[in-house]
Amino acid sequence: MGLIAHHGAQWRLLAVLAALGIAEDAWAAGFQLREQSAEGLGNAYAGATAKASDPSTIFYNPAGMTRLEGNQASMSATWIAPVAKFKGENTTVYGATSGGQGGDAINDAAVAAGYAMFSINPDWKFGVALTAPFGLSTEYKSDWVGRYQTIKSEIININVTPSVAYRVNDRLSIGGGVQFGYAESTLTKAINVGGILGMALGSPVALPLEDGQSAMTGNGLAAGFDLGLLYEFAPTTRLGVNWRSQMTYTLKGDIAFGNIPAMMAAALPNGSVKADVTLPDTVTIGFYHEISPQWAVMADIAWTNWSTFDEIRIKYTAIDHEDLVTTENWKDTWFYSLGLTYKLDDKNRFQFGVAYDGSPVDIETRRAGIPDANRYWLSTGYTYTMNPKTSFNIAYAHIFCDSVAIHEGDANSAAGLLTGEYSGHVDIVSAGFVSKF
Repeated sequence: MGLIAHHGAQWRLLAVLAALGIAEDAWAAGFQLREQSAEGLGNAYAGATAKASDPSTIFYNPAGMTRLEGNQASMSATWIAPVAKFKGENTTVYGATSGGQGGDAINDAAVAAGYAMFSINPDWKFGVALTAPFGLSTEYKSDWVGRYQTIKSEIININVTPSVAYRVNDRLSIGGGVQFGYAESTLTKAINVGGILGMALGSPVALPLEDGQSAMTGNGLAAGFDLGLLYEFAPTTRLGVNWRSQMTYTLKGDIAFGNIPAMMAAALPNGSVKADVTLPDTVTIGFYHEISPQWAVMADIAWTNWSTFDEIRIKYTAIDHEDLVTTENWKDTWFYSLGLTYKLDDKNRFQFGVAYDGSPVDIETRRAGIPDANRYWLSTGYTYTMNPKTSFNIAYAHIFCDSVAIHEGDANSAAGLLTGEYSGHVDIVSAGFVSKF
């Protein structure tokens, strides 16, 4: 007992350091979702800021509503099927961690979006959008080698955005909206109890104890803005610019630990926690041009301010306990897309697109909870106009992802250093409709 007391401060520090992995993944899964329109997916979202072809322009550029006639509504449903496979190992101060490779890390997800636009008069438009701008869910097998880094990380984000647009003159339109957002997140992971106590007691081997568990949940609200501009050089040529602001969520929830020995309970207390998380602002410029009545070309360039994501600081709100802090140091990203549309006749339209989507992380900042990589898009779509008031869209995209290395953690700790490589791809299928009324 005296030996345990002698090492008390040491194992408290080790336990807290092991728990810091919670901060790494819990909120960092703020993965940007571009899939807000089936029609846009067909062109890999090229020209989405300038096309203004249906009510989804409320999300991509609210100024585009001035090009829409009457009252319109649209909906889309998108199935995202990512594959991410890990191959590597986790090494702690006591050697390699047992376990498998974790299986397919990223869960499939359904993303829905809905829009409604109303013409107040020919120059003023009002619209509302329901979208999911960010989100991700990763889940590994509970006994995988990286279980001390993460087992499950999930974030869900929903935005409601009322917007207005005004046609200044025959060429220039402006628009803007207020974003009201909700976010919730869940994280689970294992804790190397035997390793933590072994290090604290100076043992040459980890103590033969079962892993502990941790789980953290939280949710919160935030508000932001978006502003757009659309300039029409001619009826067939236009340029769009859109800015979506940062949104800072104060996520409040609880952290709970299971299977933790009594001597570690003070270092890893259950309790209420909160974390301020800023989802980044984005600036997008888009171009659309009809070469002929049948052919149109388009492009988009988007910058996302991920460098604001420099750290995660989780604070206990009901007890006096040190903050859990993790440095992230993400970098800003760029998205480039090119698209082509062929109009066969008044009822049938075919779309094609390519894109490059840069990652905000590298080998030193990549986390198992977000095994992100640069992505390369190929997409195609089809629009059928059933009558002047109703049209349907279907689209498919395949995304190639770079194989990337990970170097997460510290080999001289109980949680260990996770090293290896991720490889994967993403398939996306989307369907939607537009109705005029």
